[in-house]
Amino acid sequence: MRYLCRMPKRHNRKKWWIIAGALWVLILLIRMMPLYKPAPSAPFSGPYWYNPYREVSTEGRWLRANFHAHSNAWGLFTNGRKNTVKDILSKYDSLGYDITGISDYQHITQTPATPYIPVYEHGYNILKTHQGSIGAHDVYHGDYILPQTRSQKQHILNKLKERTQVLVLHHPDWMGGYSPRDMRFLTGYDCFEVLNDFWNSEDLWDVALSSGKPAMIVGGDDAHNVFKQTDLARDLTLIYTVSDTVKPDDIYRALISGAAYGVEVTRMLSRASVVEKRRNLDSLPLLQSCKISNDSLIVTLTGKAGEFRFTGQDGKILKQVSDTVTGIHTAAYLLSQDDAYVRVKIAFSDSSHIYLNPVMRTVEKDMKPSMPASQKRWLFSIFDK
Repeated sequence: MRYLCRMPKRHNRKKWWIIAGALWVLILLIRMMPLYKPAPSAPFSGPYWYNPYREVSTEGRWLRANFHAHSNAWGLFTNGRKNTVKDILSKYDSLGYDITGISDYQHITQTPATPYIPVYEHGYNILKTHQGSIGAHDVYHGDYILPQTRSQKQHILNKLKERTQVLVLHHPDWMGGYSPRDMRFLTGYDCFEVLNDFWNSEDLWDVALSSGKPAMIVGGDDAHNVFKQTDLARDLTLIYTVSDTVKPDDIYRALISGAAYGVEVTRMLSRASVVEKRRNLDSLPLLQSCKISNDSLIVTLTGKAGEFRFTGQDGKILKQVSDTVTGIHTAAYLLSQDDAYVRVKIAFSDSSHIYLNPVMRTVEKDMKPSMPASQKRWLFSIFDK
């Protein structure tokens, strides 16, 4: 009889252990898989225009930069095993680059480059949802391997931003790493790698801009083999500076403020030698000025181009100015009340392109619009650190 009376107690104890275990697993899942509210999605607005090039003048200079190249940091385990740090720096120095960042996967590779910019590429998931950390403090090793939800992508962006100066979405449109819906509702990043040797993400950039996300452009080679001509000098970033001695903080500031632009080099030169590519880069016209005067956006180059294309909200082409015979070095567009942002794409006769950052409506004079803050859903926020 005593044995029979004790049975319910042991049964109740087992039940409570199961409940406690289930609660602990639930807490771990909540900690590992937070849910975020969609970030606000609305066009830029305000009575003023933010112009990222308002301080550009002939007193400054444009620096050639590539922040996306892979070395042999991981030996046989990644595609980049043929490149030593010395090889990469030597090739880009020969091409006249001022800044070379080596973006090994999940690893900050020290280099003797001046200025030295700590960079790495984050991500080892199956759909190439990757990010670039420019000015990285340390490596974040967490990721979600399977196709990611929007909340998981937001969680990764938040964790990366805590550890870096400039957070970039790498090749966002490649393999569906980021979707148009993601671009409407994700937040917390600084730059958009519109130009990548594997993919052009221009259309997706317009989705982000049209949703009020002030993402600035970056172009990168994503070079995995610097001995392969088609990996070199294909897409790059030009950064404006007035300093003779460039410091890392100057670079971070320019990228975030938008005092930079992307260059897509002609595919006609994809297999050209380093000497030929250097000659092409040296001859490519530069941005001389981009000003807003009497409600007109006026863009001027140091040389001639074949076409200036002005693009606005939802990727709509607002105006095209072209002269493929004699070429033009300046073009203007009259800004309207309906314009939330306007960006300029410039085409050259050899099929190279310049992509300028957008001018955007803003509520404060000369202040870049802010990225919306990410917000966890209430149930998940109570477990936040």
